[in-house]
Amino acid sequence: MNNDIKSLFLLFSLCLLVIFAGGRWSSLEVGYDVGIFDYGTYKNIYNAPLNIVSFFSDYKDSSWEIRGQEIGYVFYSSLCYYLFGNNFNLYLLFTNFLLVVLFYKSMKQNEIRTGLFFILFFFAARLYLQYNFILLRQAIAMTIIWMWAFPFLLRKEKIKFCLFICLAAAFHYTALIALLALVMNRNLNVKYIIIAICFFFILSITKIVDKILLSVIEKCLSVLGSSEGIGEKLSKYLLESENGEFRGLNILTFIEAIPFIYIVRRYKSLLYSSSMGRFYSNMFYIFILLLALTMNFGFLTRMCQYFILSYFFLFSFFIKNAKSVSERRTMLFVFSNYLLIYSIRYIFIWFYSTEYSFFLFNS
Repeated sequence: MNNDIKSLFLLFSLCLLVIFAGGRWSSLEVGYDVGIFDYGTYKNIYNAPLNIVSFFSDYKDSSWEIRGQEIGYVFYSSLCYYLFGNNFNLYLLFTNFLLVVLFYKSMKQNEIRTGLFFILFFFAARLYLQYNFILLRQAIAMTIIWMWAFPFLLRKEKIKFCLFICLAAAFHYTALIALLALVMNRNLNVKYIIIAICFFFILSITKIVDKILLSVIEKCLSVLGSSEGIGEKLSKYLLESENGEFRGLNILTFIEAIPFIYIVRRYKSLLYSSSMGRFYSNMFYIFILLLALTMNFGFLTRMCQYFILSYFFLFSFFIKNAKSVSERRTMLFVFSNYLLIYSIRYIFIWFYSTEYSFFLFNS
């Protein structure tokens, strides 16, 4: 396949991602996690824009539904309303266009230039249906982190890195966890991290770590206050986990890490010979450690997904530096089939009881 056909195929795939999430429609106007995945909630906020001139005072006096969203997202939603008017789906299309295009550009910013179509498949299977549909605010925050924050940190511009972390946190407070990246460009003792992964994995399976995390979260709630803002969100998630309504981490998440463990071990010397390779190798280990620590709390696991960028880097690195053609083909075959199964499973879960509707056919 020549480069022109590859480029067209990639462009077509990007357009599909923009349209599929941006074109969704639901007749349900209110409520959380109903219709086409929080469609009604985002629409309610969009159709109740705050005055840009007096934004901060209006935000302070607004309803709980609006104050329950991060201030940066409310500002962005309000600004888009004044740009697009009462056209919520135009807003969704525009937002998803930005997210998909910036995701693609963020790959280049992080020197991820090989295997882009496969990485796009990985993104679509693992993140797209959840983040571009339901967790839209965190999707924006992740894009900011990947597009600007991490590249600035790699260039040792820590002040700019912290500024973009703050900007991302204004869209979703979970972005603050990306501050951990400050330790990832150092020479970490990987052996200790692996021991910690095994230790917390065992503690999570035996539910011991659950009691510790619940105690920490409860203390945080007492400081933040559970009546509004972040405290209210944490309280809501905490109650869901206690009632068993919120699922923990799927074992597939750890199975999919196996190929990347192979890459970081087999190509360790080559990866650690560059600052970029060391940064994303360390990020991979920290990511797995966080997953082992939070595996019984799905809402905490979502906070760790900023570091899944290490998967994209490692895969691109492997495609470029594989020691043999057969090794590369075997990895592509195994992981392609895994993602195919994963994506079919995800689609079945999301759309088994919820019919997808496109806005042009329901306006």
